[in-house]
Amino acid sequence: MNWKTVLVLTSGCFLMSLNAQAGDAAAGKAKSENCAQCHGDTGKDDPPIAGKTEADFIKAMKEYQTGTRNHKKMIKAVKDLNDADIADLAAYYAGMK
Repeated sequence: MNWKTVLVLTSGCFLMSLNAQAGDAAAGKAKSENCAQCHGDTGKDDPPIAGKTEADFIKAMKEYQTGTRNHKKMIKAVKDLNDADIADLAAYYAGMK
């Protein structure tokens, strides 16, 4: 296999992984009730999450799930979220200004 074939295959796998993590903002809104208890309906209550980039939001949620970030309420809030839930919430809050 030559380097061009490897590059094409690797690029395709990378693009497919991006699509797998693309969230649905409408689905995120439907899943945001638990988040709104602390962050408010607008996501601007302290600490604000509205406008946070999808990548930053996902990174933070994964850190709570793995225990890298230590906050009892957040660890409990995210423990049952799957990757699709997190991506949907990320898309929803990223779309808020």
